Amino acid sequence: MRQADKSISKRWLVSVCMLLAAEVFLRFPAVAADAAKGEDLNAEIVYRCYNQMGEFGAEGVRVCVDGELSAMKALSSYPPEVEDIVQRCTRRLQSIGWEMVKACVDKDIAAEREARKN
Repeated sequence: MRQADKSISKRWLVSVCMLLAAEVFLRFPAVAADAAKGEDLNAEIVYRCYNQMGEFGAEGVRVCVDGELSAMKALSSYPPEVEDIVQRCTRRLQSIGWEMVKACVDKDIAAEREARKN
């Protein structure tokens, strides 16, 4: 493939990813932060998903963005009793993704419940 074709296809992929992300963000607003920070979080999710999943095309990026937004939304619905766990996992793992934060929270909640049983 010629260099011009590569740059056109890369620009096309970025455009498609941004359009898909815009569609998703309009359906699921960021509930974990205020509006300004929400935009930053949304942009962070898009860039992370593009970097991680861009080689799989627009569909791969869309699946990643949907998963990240779903995890972020789920984290906002945890009960107040586990807020310290949510904050700790968020501080440690937010840079690698909301799905990882949610996995950390779920694992720590389960471990805490198990410890209470014993």
